[in-house]
Amino acid sequence: MASQSPSMSKTDKNLWSAIVAEALAYLKYNAYAHRALEEGHPEVAQVFQEVAGAETIHGMNHLRVSGALKTTMVNLRTVTEGESKEYSTMYPKMIQDALDEGRQDAADSFALAMDRERHHLEVFTDALERLDAKTAAIAAAGEPAAQAPDRTPVAAPGSPLDIETDGMTLADYVSAATEIDRERWRVARLGRLREVVFGAQDGLLSTVALVTGVAVAVENQTTVLVAGLAAALPGMLSMATGAFLGSRAEQDVQRAEIAREAQELEDNPAEELAELVVLYQREGKTYQEARHLADEIAEDKELWLRTLVEKELGISPDDTSSPTKDALTMGVAFILAAIIPILPHFFLEGGAAISVSIAAALTGLFILGVGKGRLVQRSPLLQGLEILVIGAISAGIGFGLGGLIPRLIDLG
Repeated sequence: MASQSPSMSKTDKNLWSAIVAEALAYLKYNAYAHRALEEGHPEVAQVFQEVAGAETIHGMNHLRVSGALKTTMVNLRTVTEGESKEYSTMYPKMIQDALDEGRQDAADSFALAMDRERHHLEVFTDALERLDAKTAAIAAAGEPAAQAPDRTPVAAPGSPLDIETDGMTLADYVSAATEIDRERWRVARLGRLREVVFGAQDGLLSTVALVTGVAVAVENQTTVLVAGLAAALPGMLSMATGAFLGSRAEQDVQRAEIAREAQELEDNPAEELAELVVLYQREGKTYQEARHLADEIAEDKELWLRTLVEKELGISPDDTSSPTKDALTMGVAFILAAIIPILPHFFLEGGAAISVSIAAALTGLFILGVGKGRLVQRSPLLQGLEILVIGAISAGIGFGLGGLIPRLIDLG
């Protein structure tokens, strides 16, 4: 649906409201018809479908009167741009929101629709490129321009939909839009690597040090197991709670900053426009270029706020963090890692249990470091050795304290 600008007349706004209402009625009546058929009431389904057809005719009439029906070339460009936004931006955000709120049913519905939007985008893009080639062929054959299809672009000059600019095709634009959105969420998921590494590393280091110290000090398998489990479970809760509170606090601060920026934009738009000009000048643009860009962005208040938030505050308006997921990731990583140095003491005793426990913990730390190195594209071997050395020092300290503390107690 076209955006309703403040300059629209009441009748224009009413036309678009009627178009939306008729479209929703068409969807609902068809859905009701399907439900009636499922329940064995075909006569009722027929009524719903007949009325749905009438709503379609009403909506098409409103659409024609509104002036939204253009030439085929313009219509194709319009739907291609719309499908691109739905596939690359709208549905991924909706899926993430649904998952964050525990609505797997809605996420599945959005995912199915997004997959079909991708197909729609492909067929519309193909049709647009074919029509564009056909138009060029007609022009090359010398057919009068009045008989050739209208190639007026939907967007303003210089829009990415101007597929003949600088050799960029519409397919390139669509691919770029999709890749940008995928990268944003990929980076957000990689950001959770901090919780995995921190949780697993702390689980291994703290537990191997504690278990080793207790095992050396008391040489009693039951005591070692109780001490290890007693440290691991509260540690898991502590780490998960800390991750949740930290992530929530960061999220709240960012939202408060965005709200403050939005209020400043409402209260003093001239100053915010000047700030945008300064920001573009600092990127190397001349005053004239910066002012032109700022004026264009200021025409869309939502884009204006988004640009200020990103460039001035360094915050992404798209909330990709999830305190709950951060907490779960941290807690699970901690407890799984903490179990590794405890397990050998279930099956072995004495020096054998201590040796296997330390070896298992060091192996786990090395594997963790290698995995982290691969993800961040740094030397996996060096990353593994770095964490391995830290683990060895931790285990050595635990071993030393386990032997030293009983002696100090005896001397006392």
